[in-house]
Amino acid sequence: MAVVRVVKAGEHDALAWQEVPRPSGDEAPPGEEVATFRSADGRFVTGFWRRAPEEGRMGLDDYHEVALILEGEVEVTEDDGTVHRVGPGDLLITPRGTAATWRSLSPVKKVWAIYKGD
Repeated sequence: MAVVRVVKAGEHDALAWQEVPRPSGDEAPPGEEVATFRSADGRFVTGFWRRAPEEGRMGLDDYHEVALILEGEVEVTEDDGTVHRVGPGDLLITPRGTAATWRSLSPVKKVWAIYKGD
């Protein structure tokens, strides 16, 4: 049976945040995330993510991601040089295969949804 779940704005910090593994050579403080929903087949997942300012390649080789930026500002630079600046309230849509660099200009918190499918 499906059950409705509500995560109130003031309750985010009380969630079971887990440290996100960092790529080799990444000197920035580690990020944290928490999954809030996972479909039975594991192909659709939602959650929160937060991290101090950092820069690195976006690795979206096997999933699509939609992220709503809650806090902070980010520049996403596609390999063709196109720069997208996103901040609180902006929706960032990155399809599987996106070739870009993520550079956060301040601490970032986002809610994300990923889909591992076509």
